Amino acid sequence: MRCCRAKMVGRILVIDDEPQMGPLLQRILGRAGLAVESFVDPEAGLARLREQPFDVLVTDLRMPGIDGLEVQRRAKSIRPACETVLITAHATVGSAREALKRGAVDYLTKPFSVERELLPVIQGVLASEPSAEALTPREDALTAMSRPIGESAALRKLGERADRVARSSAPVLLLGESGTGKEVFAEWIHRRSARSDKPLLRINCAALPDSLLESELFGHARGAFTGATRDREGIFAAADGGSLFLDEIGEMALNVQPKLLRVLQQGEVQRVGESGRSIRVDVRVIAATNRDLREAVKRGAFRSDLYYRLAVLPLEIPPLRERSEDLPELIQHFLNRLGAKARFSADALAAMQRYAWPGNVRELANAVEHAVVLGNGPELHVGDLPAALQEAEWQHAGEPAVDDDATLEAIEQRMILQTLERTHCNRTEAARLLGVTRRTLGYRIRKYGLEPSIDSLRNEASAPVSQKPVMRRVPMRPRWVAEGG
Repeated sequence: MRCCRAKMVGRILVIDDEPQMGPLLQRILGRAGLAVESFVDPEAGLARLREQPFDVLVTDLRMPGIDGLEVQRRAKSIRPACETVLITAHATVGSAREALKRGAVDYLTKPFSVERELLPVIQGVLASEPSAEALTPREDALTAMSRPIGESAALRKLGERADRVARSSAPVLLLGESGTGKEVFAEWIHRRSARSDKPLLRINCAALPDSLLESELFGHARGAFTGATRDREGIFAAADGGSLFLDEIGEMALNVQPKLLRVLQQGEVQRVGESGRSIRVDVRVIAATNRDLREAVKRGAFRSDLYYRLAVLPLEIPPLRERSEDLPELIQHFLNRLGAKARFSADALAAMQRYAWPGNVRELANAVEHAVVLGNGPELHVGDLPAALQEAEWQHAGEPAVDDDATLEAIEQRMILQTLERTHCNRTEAARLLGVTRRTLGYRIRKYGLEPSIDSLRNEASAPVSQKPVMRRVPMRPRWVAEGG
């Protein structure tokens, strides 16, 4: 079978430690009109991803240094719109499920046919509409919190330190895992500072290419680059007198860091394309990262002088697993925010207390909303929780995580249809609850041929009540059974 020669738009990044794999994919995918770059070193591949946007990342699972799952995680933080396809010669159900759970669009076992297996996956991704989340920032339940919630000793101690920090104008560095609430603490510090009547502006350093980030931060002069048709002030000038929250500061390119250091040391901004003129600004910088910046300094990926200037007042935000006593109050907060008149059963609360929450408070917010949307009745049970929590609970109880006769694809199809049923076939909402992008969900629907089933769900939703089947929940299993109607 010859590879399709129809030209398509798409940039593909390949990371595989097998030297022959990259050139092979470049040759075959290139014939299909795709622009392909390949790297045998994962760090070099991720560095290239920071420099240029790619539509799809194809990465090996087992590599020296860092594995494919870590590459996938870091790639998603660098370029949220870039989808990932994992390839491996050592496939297991566990690794496949973990990859898909983390948002991989597909998982291929070596040896595979590039033309018959990988190319259709990439074509499916490119044919899908871009994720709404990738195009527009969305306020989620965590960033919408008005204050840090909880009464644990760790949180009280952190709150007291944050109040003292707020009285200063020195830079603040917020450290902690993803989803712990760094932006909430940035808001908390700003509101308690002498700058509270001035703006708190935000920018994600990982969400923009280097050249665009520099322009967004410092502004640019007319004619500085193609498309710069007028002078434009940057976010530093807009935040003058107030505060600026620089999220994911660890992803800032080395060539931009000296300009940020100049602002911190001299209070001066120089716009892109202007060499002889500076603008005075008075801005308090609150930076945040989930990276180890000291390690990045050792590797030469982050300037030591900038690190020490930012880390005048460091605040370490503890992960949720270290303050599990805050869970009940957080859960109730999210229930109230959703306007839900529901409560979690004792078993469900116990399962949530035992869970490690790798996504921290943001994952908890999503889990509560997932249970509210998919649950039946005023009491929410373990079976209403997301699959990751159910799996952890089954393993804790010594039960199999899935039915013995269920394949990974069957489970995934069932969960997609179940979620679409509960969201009345709203794909944007279903994708959010499943923890994937809308584009990934669209690809999965086409891959499994689920359109007829989705059409049936729509027809059932529009049918008279007397004609609709009654759905019965099977406890502790993600399955819905029609009992006739």
